Amino acid sequence: MNKYVWLVGGLLLLAGLSSCKDRQSASPQLAKFQIQLENIQLSISPGQIPVETLLQLQLQSKQPLKQVTAEIVGVSMYMGRIPLRFTFDDNSGLWRSDFMLGACSDPNMIWQLRIQLTDTSGKVNQLNTEFQSSWP
Repeated sequence: MNKYVWLVGGLLLLAGLSSCKDRQSASPQLAKFQIQLENIQLSISPGQIPVETLLQLQLQSKQPLKQVTAEIVGVSMYMGRIPLRFTFDDNSGLWRSDFMLGACSDPNMIWQLRIQLTDTSGKVNQLNTEFQSSWP
């Protein structure tokens, strides 16, 4: 499991870092920040991840999940802990959570997303990744 967590975390970090460069040159209308992995797809919209704006995290898994929980914590500076509560949409097969990020003195704040996925057998997997927010 540790190898899986490190592999997923590394891939998410690389995708996030390359996406941060793209956000600087992309139009402000970027719809979603997406990460595609073998069994999981994550997306945050709007894609430039502006602070003090309602954001939505969507998670889709190829394997059935019983529960998804997550929290976001500041990496660049301490911003407390933001718990995320997910709901499952049977029609789309997506887990969704709405949240907001607070503004701080860093216009390119780095955050860590910590997700716990519980499959239908009760097995829990932890995924961690970092992403960058922006000022609107």
